[in-house]
Amino acid sequence: MEIIRKIKKLKINQIPDLNGWIGDAEFAMRQLAEYFHSDKKLNVLEIGCGIGILLSTIKEKYPNLNVEGIEPYQGGFGRLKIQEKILSSSIDVNYLEFENFIPKKKYDIIYSVNVFEHLSNWQLYLKKTHEWLNPKGINIILCPNYSFPYESHFKIPIIGNKKLTYRIFKKKIKKFEKKNKSLGLWNSLNFVKMRSVKNYCLNNKLKFKYCNRIFDDVINRIDQDQDFKKRQKFVGICAKYLKKIGIIKLFNKRVFYSFHPYMKLEITKDRFLSEK
Repeated sequence: MEIIRKIKKLKINQIPDLNGWIGDAEFAMRQLAEYFHSDKKLNVLEIGCGIGILLSTIKEKYPNLNVEGIEPYQGGFGRLKIQEKILSSSIDVNYLEFENFIPKKKYDIIYSVNVFEHLSNWQLYLKKTHEWLNPKGINIILCPNYSFPYESHFKIPIIGNKKLTYRIFKKKIKKFEKKNKSLGLWNSLNFVKMRSVKNYCLNNKLKFKYCNRIFDDVINRIDQDQDFKKRQKFVGICAKYLKKIGIIKLFNKRVFYSFHPYMKLEITKDRFLSEK
């Protein structure tokens, strides 16, 4: 992927999270590639596109796609002085909250990567994206599942609920936010659970599907992505131990789906998708 290679060559030292963003974009690209086609002109919308690494990578590989993004933090990313170096002029980015977005067309694919868990109203997100989709459009969500008792941003166990967890790890949370210049990160987390999203879909005539292959993909990423392995050291140690004693396969049985640490969801208006 030329865009990724180009970004790596920039060597922008003032962006400490750049390697993480690149790794996340590469991982997300592998998760999304199955929905794109080189011979189809699809309208694609990314919600929370950041500096546009993933959006640009998709456009590079599938130039026939009409790609567009929504990003609420223009000021924050603008200081990085990198966006103009990677975003193609053919990519439209709307700098606003998704709640204020007024689409000029319907979309075939809407996706978000590690955004859903930060939404103050994820139900409204599902309602809005449902309205923006074509009749056979698909909404893809990649994000942590808080039914699994671990908070991946702060790398701490979840004790009971968000409020109790904060009381126990208050000093660690504040220290992390200060060190990483991410004040307000904890407050932004909604601790969304897979079963809550599933129930919402069932009650609002939406087709919900969890793609359980993401479980193996995340485990494999720990072995293949050194930056991710470093960021999620605790998870990596646990996964390595569970693989060693042969229990890891047990966790990929349907009965445990709701408790997987990370989820890839397909949400559609009808039941045109076949089970995978």
